[in-house]
Amino acid sequence: MKKNLTLLIGGIQGEGVVSLGTNLMKTLSNLGYYTYGNRNFSSRIKGGNTTMTISIGVEKQLYSEDRLDIILALDKETIDLFNRKLKPNGLILFDSILSSKDLSYKKDSLIPLPITEIAKGLSAPIIKNTCALGFLGRLMGLNENELSQALKEKYHTKGDEIVEKNLKALKEAYNYDGDIFNKEDYFLSIPEKKSSKAVMMGNEAIGFGALMAGCRFIPSYPITPASEVMEYMGKVLPRYGGAMVQVEDEIAAITMAVGASYGGVRSMTATSGPGISLMMEGIGLAGITETPVVIADIQRGGPSTGLPTKHEQSDLFAIYYGGHGEYSNIILSPSTVEDCFYDTIRAFNLADKYQCPVFILSDLSLGLSPQTIDDLDYNQVVIDRGKVVIKDELSNIERGTFKRYRLTEDGISPRSFPGMLNGGHHVTGIEHNELGLPLEKPENRKNMMEKRLSKTAPLENEESIDIYRTNNSNNTLFLTFGSVFGAIKEAAYLSDKKIDFGAIRMIRPLPKKQLTSLLENYDKIVIVENNYRKQLASIIKEELGYHNKIHSITKYDGTNFTINELVEKIGEWA
Repeated sequence: MKKNLTLLIGGIQGEGVVSLGTNLMKTLSNLGYYTYGNRNFSSRIKGGNTTMTISIGVEKQLYSEDRLDIILALDKETIDLFNRKLKPNGLILFDSILSSKDLSYKKDSLIPLPITEIAKGLSAPIIKNTCALGFLGRLMGLNENELSQALKEKYHTKGDEIVEKNLKALKEAYNYDGDIFNKEDYFLSIPEKKSSKAVMMGNEAIGFGALMAGCRFIPSYPITPASEVMEYMGKVLPRYGGAMVQVEDEIAAITMAVGASYGGVRSMTATSGPGISLMMEGIGLAGITETPVVIADIQRGGPSTGLPTKHEQSDLFAIYYGGHGEYSNIILSPSTVEDCFYDTIRAFNLADKYQCPVFILSDLSLGLSPQTIDDLDYNQVVIDRGKVVIKDELSNIERGTFKRYRLTEDGISPRSFPGMLNGGHHVTGIEHNELGLPLEKPENRKNMMEKRLSKTAPLENEESIDIYRTNNSNNTLFLTFGSVFGAIKEAAYLSDKKIDFGAIRMIRPLPKKQLTSLLENYDKIVIVENNYRKQLASIIKEELGYHNKIHSITKYDGTNFTINELVEKIGEWA
């Protein structure tokens, strides 16, 4: 029996490879296993090869292993592309409609299965993915009844006939007589705790976090790899009195979000690099009018259209320095799906508290990789609307004298919503005085700039870096952000040389106090990131110095780091 197993499912894009993989992951998660699914797909709706690599284990999975125990090939290209990743004793299961004569891998590893044949026999070629699911379930020793229940839950809305055909396909796969199914070599060890767990992508967790934070409006324009945020919100918001609006472009998305937030509705939008470029003027408007708004940036390869379906972390400079002029913003960087949930709630609270734009900086791998998650702690869901004035405060002032941009000791002004008696005020993107009226005098400009740019300074003292300590005799810290954390964690435990590792959860403002302490106490801090210009490392050096202690590992070919690559890098630096 195996405690951990990694398999790759591959086929033609648009024919249900991801659906097959997700169904398997949900079934395994219901049985108490942890799973992690890494998708690889092309910039097209249908056609070309697509794969899903799934790591399965009895312990938390944050990344897919480099080497494969099983390949399930629904097309020949999958075998040609990925047979080199198969372990020495690995298996290649393939649809028997593919001719084994055309397959160039060693024959004792090739196992033909009548996947399409069974589906056609049931006059339903589309359910060949259910056949494949059955073969995989049987190979791994999963209970047929539990898989049947999963299929019933998935297809119950499509009618009894569809459900019955899927169940028949599953049964035929389980009843198939093949030598490979008479062994227990690939059976999964039974989890100690057989508790059902949820499967979720980072994008879905951002949407769920926004819903729980009280967000009720998301204007958004579809863009890979961020579209799932708006799609999730579009499904759930109407049940809670909210709305998702698919707008004509990203400029409309950000300005509508800012307008709704000004009106008192917690609002957000979600996009990727090209959309961020178009949104910059609207984000600046939120900055100067001190209007809270949340923007989820799910990074992909750039510039321009770049690599829309590939992984990269190169938007950091754009949102850290982006836009014209200077204003406060906050950048949160979740590293796990659970982080996406909690950080999104925090993003809305920070946006309201500091009255500024807040970015949730994710990436393609984190956003689109489904994985088994631990139970979410809803006791952590706290809503803080910041300095919103109350009726009694407004009753004591004359109409037209409410100082929406009042100069205060902490730089944060009282905020009113439209319709509040005596809370009306002027709003403009032009520099303004405390009443919001345009005023260009140097002294006023100086005061307003200092007010806006200093108000987030207290965040610099927070401990926003999660550190994981090992028996580290090399006094080296590997630091990263986003989905790279999962690979770092796995590599750190596999490496012979021990290093401490961590993830930075807030990049702007930098947690300077904590970073300075780390830089004083470690001999080396190695920043690992997926971009060319060493963006996170460059920002830390600019803000704090310590050039001799900060080192970089970068990768920018459209793929995330592999565990083996990082094990090798740990060996070089530790």
